[in-house]
Parts: sequence; C-alpha cells; structure tokens
Amino acid sequence: METDLATHYAIVGGGYTGLWTAYFLKKAKPDADIVLVEAQRIGHGASGRNGGWLMGAIEGASSFTDDRGGLSEATRYQLTQLVTRAGETLASEGIDCDFHHGGCVMAAARHTAQIGRARKLLEHFRGLGFGESDYQWLTPGELSDRIQVVSPGGGVFTPHVARVHPAKLVIGLAHVVKSMGVRVFEYTRAHDIQSGVVRCDRGTISAEKIVVATEGYSESGNPLHRRLIPVQTGMVATEPLSEAQWSTIGFHQRETFADCTRAATYLQRTADDRLVIGARGHYLPGGLPQHVLRDSTAIRQHRERIALSLFPQLQGVRFTHCWGGSVGVPRAWRPHVLYDTETGMGSAGGYVGEGVGASFLFGQTLAELITGQDTERTAMPWVKHRSIAVLKSWEPEPLPRAGLNATMMLFGAEEWLLDRYGNGWPARIAGWACDRLERH
Repeated sequence: METDLATHYAIVGGGYTGLWTAYFLKKAKPDADIVLVEAQRIGHGASGRNGGWLMGAIEGASSFTDDRGGLSEATRYQLTQLVTRAGETLASEGIDCDFHHGGCVMAAARHTAQIGRARKLLEHFRGLGFGESDYQWLTPGELSDRIQVVSPGGGVFTPHVARVHPAKLVIGLAHVVKSMGVRVFEYTRAHDIQSGVVRCDRGTISAEKIVVATEGYSESGNPLHRRLIPVQTGMVATEPLSEAQWSTIGFHQRETFADCTRAATYLQRTADDRLVIGARGHYLPGGLPQHVLRDSTAIRQHRERIALSLFPQLQGVRFTHCWGGSVGVPRAWRPHVLYDTETGMGSAGGYVGEGVGASFLFGQTLAELITGQDTERTAMPWVKHRSIAVLKSWEPEPLPRAGLNATMMLFGAEEWLLDRYGNGWPARIAGWACDRLERH
C-alpha cells in the first residue's frame, strides 16, 4: 500500500459484509475507485471460520415487527428470497463454495424438554407472519426420515437455508471484487477511523465515503469497538463418512441441522461427506477476539461430545479438524444497517452468528444507501440513517464475560440434569432460571 491514498469509497474489513458492499458498489458505480483494507488476510475473521449456514433469517427479528406484532410482507419477502438470490449471484459470478440449497431441520433431538422449545420456535415464526411453506412441523417419524437422532421428538423444517463452505465463499468473493477493480490491501490495520479519513499502519486513506465492516474483530481505534463484542464459536469435523455410515445418520438432502438446545448448535454434511458440528460459545478475557484458528483441546472435546450425544452411531469415527473464531454481538442483540449522510460513514453487522446470508442482503442495502438509491431494501426496519454512535456500548469488562460465562454454565447445568435425571424437578428448576436469563 502507498503511504497515502485518495479514493471514492474506503471499506474497513475483509469479511462478507465488506466484500459484498464492495461488490454491489461496483455494480452500481463501475467507475468508482474502491479501497478495502483487512487487518489480517481475507477470511481471517468470522467469514472464514463459521459453520457454513447461509440463512434467510436474522437474529432478533422480533425487534423489527410492526404494530400488529409481525414482520411486514416486504420484510418477509426480503428474507424468504435471500437464499435464492444469493445462490443466483454466486452462480453468475462463478463462485464455487459448495452451495447447496437443502433447507434446515431444527429439532427436538435429545430430550423431551426440547419438544416444547421446538413448538415455541414454530409459534415464533408463525407470529412473525411466515406461513406453512416457510416453516413447517415435522412429526417424529418425518424427522427420522431426514435426520436419525438419538431421541426424535419432532421439529421444524424451513427451506430458507443453504449449506456453503465458508472459506471458499469469502476467498471466491474476494477474487471477484478484485477482478472488478477493487483495490484490496491485506495485513493493513486501520487504527483510527473518522469521517473522510482512515489512518492505517501502512499509510492514510482519504475517502468520500467510509464503511466499517469489522464485526467481532472491531478492536481499539475502531468506532465499533465495545459496541460489538466478540463471542467465540467453533466447529469440529469428522473424517469423510461412507454411504453406509450416512444411511444410519441421514442428511440425505444435505439439509443443515440444529437441535433445540439453548446454546446454539449447527451441523452440516459437507461436499466431501464430513459431518461438521458447531456450537457457541465462550468469551476470552478482556473481550478480545479469537485470532488463532484452532480451539483448545477441552473445547474441541466438548463439541465432539455434542456430536456423540446426538448421533451415538458416530462412536469410533475420527474427528480430524477443529476451528473457531469470533462473532460480533451488539448490546441490543439485533443486526443493523447504518448510514450517516452528513459524515459519509456507514456500517452493517451485529449478526450474532447469522451473518453468512444477512451480509449479502445488508451489503447490498448499504451500497444502495451510499449511492443514493431508494429501494425496498433501504426501507427495511433494520436500516437507520444515523451514525455508528447510535449503537449502545457494552458494559465495561469483566461484566460481559461474567454474564456470558454464568449463562453458559447455567445452560450446561440444565443439560447435565436432563441427561441424568430427565425432565424432573431439578431440570425444571434450572429451565425456569434459564428462561428468565434468555429474556435478558
């Protein structure tokens, strides 16, 4: 990178949001000069380390309801069409990321207590206005036809999820935006971001418009610092399984899968026939993001135990890979698209781990806001014509760490009680406490 650069648009962050914003800016303004800086390499953050679910949904959707308590028809349309639109874009650009639009099963899979949670999940989506074609109930038999879990109690199926290989997606997208003329500078840390200027360790960028898209890797000097905190999430993967082994597990439509536990799980069958099992989360001291790729042995073994508790038929299968990273969590627990016309600064993110698909929609929305377009997307309820400062900061450390760790310990205690004593009074007491924690 040169000592000083002048450009139309500067984007800080080389993950999905930054790259999709650059992509759609170039589509709208082919002659625009765009500079993108990434503190590490492309794919270093959550975009290269996630569980590979491209979802037509967003965390915190109930925060965006109308006066009747549901999502508007236009809002639901943007979400239900998201996966199809993203798939078409990936295909048209030749991005081979193992995209497979097989839907998702969210099921009661281990404990009878999960049946009530699965039912509440369906009620939640119905309350938002989604129909039977969007989210449908699976009987225990219908669940077993798809996924052969240890204790099938029924579940919810949605077609609005696709499987991807996360690293292939971010690297392929970076290749496309570079071919469009976007100047990408890796290993370039932005340590001071203000209206019109980005000061980096390798020089200064002057820009008419600036996008901050750093998610859980928003460290000191970044306006998102402490407005998004990094919560760690991670995956383990088995060795490739044979067709005989898959016949005892399911995933024949290569749908994604989650059991209705309080601490999110996310599973997929990869293109090379491995089973990937993901779960969140822990929190590093000081609220720091995770930069190392590999998780600790204890965390890896915890995720392996989750896999075996769901699928005892995996006993003896080797787990060959593990990895982890940080997702960005805002204080309000809902995502945002922000653009301030006075300062020329914008941001999108706060996905709470559901950003693979949302970043496609939000990146396009942010590009439309920056280029002055008035579209259905720019009128979505998560769009605010405000500065980044409107996002509430988290409490000082160690309060967030203590709160998250206490929550995860209580969730774990409930699981332990359910495993050993079933849905008796000890587990119900723990569940009562967990219910109240989840509300906050």
